[in-house]
Order: sequence, then C-alpha cells, then structure tokens
Amino acid sequence: MAAGSVTSSEAAAVSIVLEAVDEAVDTALAIRLMMPERPVIDATTRDLVSHLRVLMAEELGFDEDPAVQALFREGYRVLDLTRRPTEQSPHFIAYQYMRDVGALTRRFADVYRATRKKDQDDG
Repeated sequence: MAAGSVTSSEAAAVSIVLEAVDEAVDTALAIRLMMPERPVIDATTRDLVSHLRVLMAEELGFDEDPAVQALFREGYRVLDLTRRPTEQSPHFIAYQYMRDVGALTRRFADVYRATRKKDQDDG
C-alpha cells in the first residue's frame, strides 16, 4: 500500500476535511494545456484514493438508495488494485485514472454533503 493511503479499517477513524477533498479533486480535474508531470499525477492520485476510501467508509444511505449502491459499485471497481496504473503504465493512462478517481471522489463528496445536510435538517 502506498504511503499516506488509508486502509478501510483506518478509514472510520479519519475525519473528512471537505476542503482537502475539494482541493485534490480540483487538482485532478483542472483543465490544462498539457498534462502535469508524472510525480504530480501519482501524488494527486494517492490523495484522491485516500479521500475516496474515507468517504466510502461513511454511512451514505447505501441500504436505501440504489443510486448510492451504484456509486459504491463504481468506487470498488475503480479502487480494484488490478485496474490501477503502475509505475510502468503510460503517462496518459495514469492521468486518466487520476481524473476518473477525481470525478468519482467528487460524486462521493457531494453525497456526503447532502447526507450531512439532511442529518442537520432532521436533527
């Protein structure tokens, strides 16, 4: 496991800082004239994977909402180790993976925000 990554067992103990999630997502999804250097892609991907794992450890209505269930299926698919780029993967493959993880992390963060807002409104 990469340094700085959060395992699923650790995810419940890590607090979610939405500003950090948003910053990592914005970095991944920013429109650029050229791709960032590979070390930037790899570091951003590690941050996003950590944020995504923490978000996936939250109670987001999985049992009640088929859309959330589909989101989790996509999350597990994207996080599958066999699908992740390696150091030997082409630069573009790593870049596209980073963007895929960024888009998915944004969707999870949106669900998390909506869930927390609903909890606050109900409470």
